[in-house]
Amino acid sequence: VNPRLGEEGRKVWREKRGLDRPWPVQFADHLVSSVTFQGESYQTKEKLTTIIRKRVGYSLALTVPALVLGWISAMVISCFVAYYRDTWIDRLGVLLSVLGMCVPFLAYMILGQWLVFNIYPPAAWGLRYRGNIYLPIAISVIAGLGASVRFYRTIILDQINQDYVRTARAKGAPLTTILFKHVLRNCMLPILTNLVMAIPFLIMGSLILENFFGIPGLGGLLIDSITRRDVPIITGLTYLTSLIYVISLLTTDLLYGVFDPRIRLN
Repeated sequence: VNPRLGEEGRKVWREKRGLDRPWPVQFADHLVSSVTFQGESYQTKEKLTTIIRKRVGYSLALTVPALVLGWISAMVISCFVAYYRDTWIDRLGVLLSVLGMCVPFLAYMILGQWLVFNIYPPAAWGLRYRGNIYLPIAISVIAGLGASVRFYRTIILDQINQDYVRTARAKGAPLTTILFKHVLRNCMLPILTNLVMAIPFLIMGSLILENFFGIPGLGGLLIDSITRRDVPIITGLTYLTSLIYVISLLTTDLLYGVFDPRIRLN
């Protein structure tokens, strides 16, 4: 409340926002408005659904390409590194992945900004949206590549030494067929689990990237709402993030039966 308001002004302010009602009623209304995304911003007086509709496109333009490109890159690198185990390719891949894991996420952002600052300045986001989106996506992909390659390499190595792989090699099957048709299918369960577990970190990383580069997405909205203590927006976005995570877990459980017929439900 504005401290310059008098007692009457504060009373009107509280009545307008329903803060004069019993706290159980306030809590119930708060939950309903958060779940239905009908909360109203204290600052702009807009509905949460309207605000999300305006900003979700910017966030999806960052998170979806980062997730897809990061997963594909990590899988391809991990397959070839594991296939050429104990060679210079394997040692180089392990070394680079460990080095990538040692670099803080903030260092990637600062270094990326410094390298391309003259081409895509962060302050000009609204002027060159399509050009400026490449840098945050690249940073998000590179920052998570090291840990993903290490994890996927370990899983793929367990399958590379199986009898069916040696049989495929003896039959003269191409390398791409062995890796991407046979090995990957038997590795998909832990890979899917790791992919879903990476979603919260991806959301958190996009939140930091959006705030750092001035991207008008949901991450920047959450930071601004926390700064302004805009509680309806904070709780609504928190619920949305939780909902995305729960849906991702449910989707993963359903996909388990697709990749492994042994666990399908009758």
